[in-house]
Amino acid sequence: MIKNKRGEHFSLALLVIIISIAIFSIGFLSENSSQTGLVVYDEDYASMDINLIIYDNLDSLSALAAGNYYVDGNGIVYWIDDESKPAIAKVNSLSESQKNRRIFIDKEGNIGYLLE
Repeated sequence: MIKNKRGEHFSLALLVIIISIAIFSIGFLSENSSQTGLVVYDEDYASMDINLIIYDNLDSLSALAAGNYYVDGNGIVYWIDDESKPAIAKVNSLSESQKNRRIFIDKEGNIGYLLE
C-alpha cells in the first residue's frame, strides 16, 4: 500500500501552528504583569537624564509641531497629545503668567493659551 505523505505533512503543520498560537497567547496574556518598558517620570527636571531642545522664550516654541502642550513652572514643555506626555523642550525665560499653562500651536506656528 501507498502511504499518504500529504496527510502526514498537514498534521505536522497543523500541530506546529497550534503550538505557536499557544506560545504567543501565553506571551500576550502575561504581558500585563511584566515591568518591561515602564517609564517613571520625575517631577524634578534636573534629575531627568534626557536631552531637551532649549528655547529662549515662549514665542520660540512656534518651531514645534502643531498640537497641545503644557509648560510647567520650571519651563519644561510636555506634549500632551500623546498619552505618555513626553518632555520635549525647555524654555529658559518665562513670565509668571506663562508658567503652568496649557498652550496650543497651530500649523502656522501661532501660539495660543487653552482655556481651562
